Amino acid sequence: MPIQKLIKRFPPTGTKDSVPVVFHEPHVESGFRAIHQPWYYYLLSLFQRHNECMNAWTHLVGCVIAMGRIYKISYEFDAYNDPWMYPMLAGSITMIIMYFCSFAAHTFHYKSEQLHYTCFFVDYAGIGLYGLGSTIIHYFYCTHPSMVNTYIYKMAVPVAVILSIIVCLFGSHSKTKYSRPYPFTRKIWQLSSVVSIYSWLIIPIVHRMYLYYIRQERPATGTARWDQSLEDHTIQMFWFLTSGFFFGSDIPQRFFPGKCDFLFHSHQIFHVCIMLMNLKQIDGMYTDIHEHLESIKKFEDEPTLLNTFGAVFLSIAINIIVIYVFHNIAKKRIEREAQERKNILD
Repeated sequence: MPIQKLIKRFPPTGTKDSVPVVFHEPHVESGFRAIHQPWYYYLLSLFQRHNECMNAWTHLVGCVIAMGRIYKISYEFDAYNDPWMYPMLAGSITMIIMYFCSFAAHTFHYKSEQLHYTCFFVDYAGIGLYGLGSTIIHYFYCTHPSMVNTYIYKMAVPVAVILSIIVCLFGSHSKTKYSRPYPFTRKIWQLSSVVSIYSWLIIPIVHRMYLYYIRQERPATGTARWDQSLEDHTIQMFWFLTSGFFFGSDIPQRFFPGKCDFLFHSHQIFHVCIMLMNLKQIDGMYTDIHEHLESIKKFEDEPTLLNTFGAVFLSIAINIIVIYVFHNIAKKRIEREAQERKNILD
């Protein structure tokens, strides 16, 4: 195979002792790619057996599947000519960006220590941006009429912009503050920001569950499809909680060090859970649009470029600044650590 012949021109993967400590992962012993190689080597390494291969492929496949689903929805609802589809398009952009940022981070971060830090700063920004996009989708399409005039509804997008930046800020801070082996405190920094934005974006769904499953209220029409939407969102929430478990637990590799380096690592399972969560979210969004958009138009204001695409681009712009700041912080840290190692050797 031509790709395999090209890969063989480069150094083979090695053990964790073959790369700097910053590239080490808990309970991962092998499959570490060489650093300081040409860019195309890391792209070709998608077809090589290494410990980041499945992390990259899971989100690359997820991105392609999501794009296909979004294209079908866009075509069905003539999305590009209808302002009521702005939330769907804006939210879809954030899904694709999230997948791509994760894919790029896991594919290219071995290029150098500096790029390792920067790639994951970008990854954190993508996660926060997806939280913002999900907020836009949920509050425009999944909100019960009784929530529309509330303070929470009116502040939904501005608060989500702030929380999306906090996800990038907290993740980047925890990445530069702590050294490997990372303490669990670092995961608290990461998880607290992600849980915060998820708790905010899921409020319309939880509110509907309360009304339709506890208070037994029902819309005048479309009861069955409405319940199907709630079922999709319930499954979405299940996959989010499951993803959080695998992200924070280091299971199963915690019990089988070195045995999950290529397959079944918790981060791979985390990625698959995120993909399944995303697909059920798309299903729920589709049902809400298909069954309830006409009634939604009667009690919600028409979406604007400002509170959909504008919010997304504002978050991107501010997160670029956050990434730049932490890029420089990481650069100074790398230089300081290199000087400390040099002083020890001298």
